[in-house]
Amino acid sequence: MKSLIQFFAVSTVLLITWEGLSRAQLQPASSSQPLNGSVSDYGTTFIFSPPPICSKCMETELGFQSLSDGRYLPAVITIAPFNTQTDFSLLVNLLDSESPGNDRNTHFGNRFDFVARQQIPAKSGFTLVMAPRGTIFIRSVNGGRAGATAAPQFSKGNSLLAVNITWTGAIEISAANPKSDYQGFADYFRTLEKRGTTLFLGFAHELTAGQQTVGSEGGLVLPFRNGQVEFETAQLDLNVKPEWQFQTRVIANWGKTLSRK
Repeated sequence: MKSLIQFFAVSTVLLITWEGLSRAQLQPASSSQPLNGSVSDYGTTFIFSPPPICSKCMETELGFQSLSDGRYLPAVITIAPFNTQTDFSLLVNLLDSESPGNDRNTHFGNRFDFVARQQIPAKSGFTLVMAPRGTIFIRSVNGGRAGATAAPQFSKGNSLLAVNITWTGAIEISAANPKSDYQGFADYFRTLEKRGTTLFLGFAHELTAGQQTVGSEGGLVLPFRNGQVEFETAQLDLNVKPEWQFQTRVIANWGKTLSRK
């Protein structure tokens, strides 16, 4: 736990430093960031969206996920307290219901994930975000995890390509908390019309404790005012034991909530 606290302390110092260096470089933030673009912040896709949400804004996500015999309610809250391109997210499963045998076990998720995104100034459709991240386990697993994500994105016209490259390491190694975990995700998004209806296709590669797995996905984004609904179908562990995953999620941006008096 001491190592995890030190990790977040260092990350906070770096983010504050980045914020100071970025003030003269970044363009003034727009009054709102519509979610009717191509990618949500975490959503149902393999990747999270590289660009942070609008400054002084808050965003929430609530979904339903089905994987094998498991049923889950993933939730995310994201806030952007600064006037620059920085935000902080907390991810958790509100409901974790699994039935490995004849009995179904339902309870609150056993982990909290924290992600801090800092956008490096974008240019000509290209954006790069660095995101320190960490995990705290609250049940069944000792220790936690710490690492970072590099997230480039390139957009042109109605097309967008986003990539997440993530590495995390265990603070306390165990069978359920492997020493290292590498994940490489890539998603292509195609916006169909001005309102923002979008199709996406993705690929995943993961290397954990010496075991490699790959997966693919496809989905649909349907926008509404200040938010969107996402649907995803994925086939995971294609090279080991293929499993189908289905997700739907509602994302809502609550505007400049933090700046209201």
